[in-house]
Amino acid sequence: MTSRPMESGAPADRPITILLGPTGVGKTAVGIELARRFGAEIISADSRQIYRYMNIGTATPTSDERAAATHHLIDVVDPDVRFSAGEYGRLAREAFHEIAARDVPALVVGGAGLYIKALDGGLFDAPEIPPAVRRRLANEYRSASTAALHGRLGAIDPASAARIHVNDRQRIERALEVHDATGATLTSWFEKPDQSRSRSRGTRLIGLHRDRVALYGRIDARVEKMIESGLESEVRALLDRGYGPEAHAMSTFGYAETLRYIRGELELKDAVSVIQQRSRQYAKRQLTWFRQTRGIEWVTVDEGEEPADTCEKIIRSFPDLLF
Repeated sequence: MTSRPMESGAPADRPITILLGPTGVGKTAVGIELARRFGAEIISADSRQIYRYMNIGTATPTSDERAAATHHLIDVVDPDVRFSAGEYGRLAREAFHEIAARDVPALVVGGAGLYIKALDGGLFDAPEIPPAVRRRLANEYRSASTAALHGRLGAIDPASAARIHVNDRQRIERALEVHDATGATLTSWFEKPDQSRSRSRGTRLIGLHRDRVALYGRIDARVEKMIESGLESEVRALLDRGYGPEAHAMSTFGYAETLRYIRGELELKDAVSVIQQRSRQYAKRQLTWFRQTRGIEWVTVDEGEEPADTCEKIIRSFPDLLF
């Protein structure tokens, strides 16, 4: 099947096809099949694969998978960089422009809701906070537990506290940072009427869905595969590069628990269990986000279904698919 010509102009003026779904659902393999079929390049919308040196624990596409389809916005920033959805949106639009300039189709693949929203034109512009202020606030937050920070957020910005999971330290700190640096809550920035933008014309959101029991089983199996593939060695290499627990990306599931195992604070089986639990919780939060997102057209992936078959199902379901 040949690709359709892309329209010229800004991303907001061109169709955008986004393949989304929770972690473990099989987006990477299906996205590569679609990209191969349409001759497209993939723009990743994964908030963890954006980081360098963290391929195993984030299930970053392998070298073979990247050879099968060109990927953008993978391995972009170092693990100690706090990377915002707004920054992602800017880089994604740049990638979209560059791909279009070569008259090549683009396919967005990922499960980070805020990243997708940023590219799709609906993300508010968060306040810019000077690096010196961010460092000072980060030092203040470091001595407090994640639960304590979430409790403090609940006192000053209940809406953000309800929206952000109690264990999501990075987003909790970001919400506190906005308030402490500007005096205004993150929710108030969300609600500014001049900040919202409409969905890009022609955007198609295609979501992959699996039975929850099957999805959780895949997640658990993937965690075990990560351990077998050398997650411990990857974390040790990060430590050797100077990225400890204070690095933003090192607090994410998989890395935090493996670090605790290396330090003797967890048995391996317990670390695996916690990673599996946090991964399932992340998938649940993603599904909650997607349920609140209008316009997603869902495709059910049956147990045992090959990525090529899912690709065919998508093409049959959406004969007007735009790339």
